[in-house]
Amino acid sequence: MKLYKQKGFSMVEMMVAITLGLILLAGVLSIFFSSRVTFSSNERTARLQENGRVALDLVTHDLRSAGYQGCARGVPFNNSLNTPTALLWNYVFPVQGYESDGAGAFSPALGLVLTPAPVNDSDVVVVRSAQRDGRMARLESNLVSLTDTLTVTNTGTMAAGAIYMISDCNATDVFQATTWTTGAPNGTIAHATVGGTPGNSSGDMSYLYRIGARVVPLETVIYYVGVDAATGEPGLFRQIGTNVPELLIEGVQALQISYGEDTDGDRVANFYRSASLVTNWNAIISVNVSMLIRSEQWGTSTDGNTYTLLATAVGGKTLGPYNDRRQRMMFTTTAALRNRAW
Repeated sequence: MKLYKQKGFSMVEMMVAITLGLILLAGVLSIFFSSRVTFSSNERTARLQENGRVALDLVTHDLRSAGYQGCARGVPFNNSLNTPTALLWNYVFPVQGYESDGAGAFSPALGLVLTPAPVNDSDVVVVRSAQRDGRMARLESNLVSLTDTLTVTNTGTMAAGAIYMISDCNATDVFQATTWTTGAPNGTIAHATVGGTPGNSSGDMSYLYRIGARVVPLETVIYYVGVDAATGEPGLFRQIGTNVPELLIEGVQALQISYGEDTDGDRVANFYRSASLVTNWNAIISVNVSMLIRSEQWGTSTDGNTYTLLATAVGGKTLGPYNDRRQRMMFTTTAALRNRAW
């Protein structure tokens, strides 16, 4: 009987096996890396699309509801607030814009300090409308005198210090509630002459409103692009009234806006103009909004593209190339001011 000795791999066989193993491992790693890059790119794209959709939705929602006055279009309008032409209290104009000159100034002059400050090459838009989360009340008793307190439906959202509009088909008044006295089902709003922010220059209404007149809380909302002090990243900011600006969407790098002005009264925009060239803010019936949004994460490709946010003829700007590894997308839409266009 023959005995066979057990033999191992030779050195050559071992080297060939190791080489083949390394080649297979390199292939697996290459596929993994490629998949990871693709996944990261798709994730950045999805996040950019989501941020762009939400940012446009927030801005256009307020633009569409700007200038609400009930059925009182074309009737006498009385703003009894102190400083009624100040940016925060000028409810005569539903929308006003401020065109950036690229060096930190605006045309027309902004007249308000925003913190954080707006970035260069980005516009500022001010929208005045019914309060987003407010509820309309109705007058429940006729006014006997112009100084009478208003007996209104208790909606559960009324408050002293808030700005209100009372309106019917004969007149409109804007005032600040000096006191709110709750009740069930009705409460009362006082509107006395008082200083403060902003306060009332007069406690008189301009008209003896009757039962059924609408009482609506108003707010002024400012949208702009600033840099978040905590992260150093740009984003879309919103200031409501005198509140501190809040960061809404991270990554918004630029905002450009043009305004559709109706010059012949047919409720169709004759011209789109930059804020600096608008001749009548009460004739604005639509707004073009364009945003540039960048990814928070760095990618693998250098961004050498340029981005044209609206045409130069209507106040737009061309930005870039940035030559960094951020991914960017541009978003543009048109919003009609429904209370003015229809």
